[in-house]
Amino acid sequence: MNFSDKRYWSYLAGLWPLLLIFLVGQILMRLNGNAAQLGITASLSIMDTSVFLLFFGGAAWWTFSPLRRYLSDAAHPDKHRRLIETHMADFPWRALKAYLVAGWSFAAYLIIIIPLVAMLGNHPFTWRMFVSLTLNFCFGAGVLGPALAVAISIVYSTRMRLQLSRRGWFTSLLGDKHTDKHITSSAHRPWLVFLVTGFLPVLILSVYVWLALGGNQTEARFILSQSLVLLVMSASASILLVLSITRTLQKVTVTLETGLKALADGHFKAHVPVLIDDDMGELARGLNTAMQGLQEREDLKDSLSLAAEIQQGLLPKYDPLIPLYHLKGFQQTCYSVGGDYYDYIKMDDGRVWLMIADVSGKGYPAALTMANLQAMLRGLTTLNWPIEEAVNYLNEALCDTLAAGHFVTLFMGKLQPESHSLIWINAGHVPPLLLRDGEIQRLEASAPPLGLVKGIQYKVDRTEIQAGDTLLAYTDGVTETSGRSGKEKYGEARLRAWLVEHADIAVADLPAALLETLTAFGRNEQDDDLTLLCVRREK
Repeated sequence: MNFSDKRYWSYLAGLWPLLLIFLVGQILMRLNGNAAQLGITASLSIMDTSVFLLFFGGAAWWTFSPLRRYLSDAAHPDKHRRLIETHMADFPWRALKAYLVAGWSFAAYLIIIIPLVAMLGNHPFTWRMFVSLTLNFCFGAGVLGPALAVAISIVYSTRMRLQLSRRGWFTSLLGDKHTDKHITSSAHRPWLVFLVTGFLPVLILSVYVWLALGGNQTEARFILSQSLVLLVMSASASILLVLSITRTLQKVTVTLETGLKALADGHFKAHVPVLIDDDMGELARGLNTAMQGLQEREDLKDSLSLAAEIQQGLLPKYDPLIPLYHLKGFQQTCYSVGGDYYDYIKMDDGRVWLMIADVSGKGYPAALTMANLQAMLRGLTTLNWPIEEAVNYLNEALCDTLAAGHFVTLFMGKLQPESHSLIWINAGHVPPLLLRDGEIQRLEASAPPLGLVKGIQYKVDRTEIQAGDTLLAYTDGVTETSGRSGKEKYGEARLRAWLVEHADIAVADLPAALLETLTAFGRNEQDDDLTLLCVRREK
């Protein structure tokens, strides 16, 4: 027996709850006497069971047939990977169509055969009894059966995806056309269960009460007995549906927890199987995208020396001389990463543009993005635009040129020495720290990074620079420096305390002093780039 046949028989065997619900209904009708009253013999029950197996077995075969065809190619299973993933995404929707046809066909069969047997056998059979039977058959075969079959199909598909994920399958994003979120959506699922096991049974029971109140004693007894059948079948189906949903959620939750643990531990080569196409599936795909990006970053660490050289060549060669102010920029590039940038450009009127940025991604793409950013900034200074217009222009340009998911965090300010003020914009960058009289003020980000949202208008903030104030802008390579144990980060709290302790040290000596502190903390070549931009107004 090949792999596809094993999977098919496993799927078929998993549909046992359908047969169980059907047999429960038959047994109850025999116990309450309704089967005898209608003339339903043992041979007829066996025939009904055979027809049931024929309809629902055929639906199972049709549901599984596309997968069976591609899984049967044992010699070249990977060449059908995309088709298999697509059919697995279609599996719940295909199951719903197949079992609805099977269920309502079987209901039609029962609606025709059972009353016909009762009338041919001269058994008492009124229209009220016919309506109650019809409602029972329609609900049991046309609603409960397909609902259970789809729930079982979703459980099976999650198990199947989990098995195939060992080959690296079910990690990519399929289009919405390949799945129906009305079936698999976690937001819709409770309402579907309520509709099937709560609302519809109550509605049918209300009709039963109306029928029983208007009928004679024989009709009332028959209808009430059918109500018992309905209640037991509905309760049994409710339990099975809840168990199916719980099993699905457990599998999905365990895989997500495993993926999050791998992400936290830095095992970026792991992948999270996308076991179901709902919001949890989107979360799994997001984790895979994140880990793929992080792994690409790790893979590029050994090939970034050129990017670091380009970055160093784009940095300013001299610190500008500003009356009453001291400026100092610093960057330590690790060959394992890249993408930081700082600059200061002195204008003819004495004002100074200050920039510090961090390009997402690493390697040559980050270096090229940084070079493009530097060229645009240098060009914009010649136009003497307000910095908000410059940042708006940069954002539009980067939205057009950056690949999806990439962005640039930027802190940009215009230092105005005559008025001792700083006009600034923080676009998603780590907040620079302003030290004043032993207190720290954070220049928080008020807008998203550049290159993510097209058409956004960035707005400026204004901060007065008092005598003795020190501004320290930095990239996250400072706060994310790892300790010697590798588990603890340096963090902003330590940086703030360090800045307060070094309030009197010369600006030119601040980078070296901070680097010495970080090295003592445990900084090494595996840590991110370290970039600083320091500004102080003389006392």
